[in-house]
Amino acid sequence: MVGEEMIRMRQTGDLLEVESPRPVAEFKITRYLRFDDDLGSILKELSKDSRLREVMAEVGGIRIVRQDPWECLVSYIVSRNCSIPMIRRTLDNLCRKFGKKIVWEESIDYGFPAPEMISQAEPSELVKCSLRYGRRQALELRKMAEFVSEGTMDFAALKRMPYEEAKSALMSFDNGVGNKVADCVLLFSLEKLEAFPVDVWVARAVAQLYQKHLDSESVDRIKREHRLTPKDYKCVSDFGRRRFGRYAGYAQEYLYHWIRLQRGACHLE
Repeated sequence: MVGEEMIRMRQTGDLLEVESPRPVAEFKITRYLRFDDDLGSILKELSKDSRLREVMAEVGGIRIVRQDPWECLVSYIVSRNCSIPMIRRTLDNLCRKFGKKIVWEESIDYGFPAPEMISQAEPSELVKCSLRYGRRQALELRKMAEFVSEGTMDFAALKRMPYEEAKSALMSFDNGVGNKVADCVLLFSLEKLEAFPVDVWVARAVAQLYQKHLDSESVDRIKREHRLTPKDYKCVSDFGRRRFGRYAGYAQEYLYHWIRLQRGACHLE
């Protein structure tokens, strides 16, 4: 699903074949898959870092999607401390319960629920969608949906802000939006390619490849623990943005997939 468009895509060689029940403008696919990014130039710039160049040689062909900001925000709020299957199940439940039903031939899917639908939902109904943190998280989602519906959270304004200002504004709402959620929303939906989201996997990759550039206490904790302290998050994220510059978000994606392949990981932590 891209918005409320059900889409089938298949890659044959260098050709991407797209099917949809309604004509889908090429620019929608181009924007969603960020085909308007000059990936060759981005990778060339990132390849100046010898360690990252080796990582990219092992993990090729990664692009960053350009999600709808509301969908992206909700997705990362519900993702906290969840495995990938759990995240998918929760989002699927939210779409089935509050989204628009879409039918195409034998296929049935559901669009992502509008903020107005979530803001008016009973907390108990949201909890039934398998929210990890139950009623507390349901209230977070409802409040965030109210902010978006009322225009208090203005995604267009956030896009225009510099990275640091936009991140501070996102986190000021204090409804499930911490460092990682804010950086993910900035990277995947608000055009901040310099954002460098950090989870335990990214932290481990950075600690393994760039240990001498990090605070030694943070490196020790990252290697030992399964959770990041705010200090460790800042240490790794700040390093990533300094090291990789305007395309730090692309570097982060390559590092994330590289370390998961290295360790044969199946689930998020």
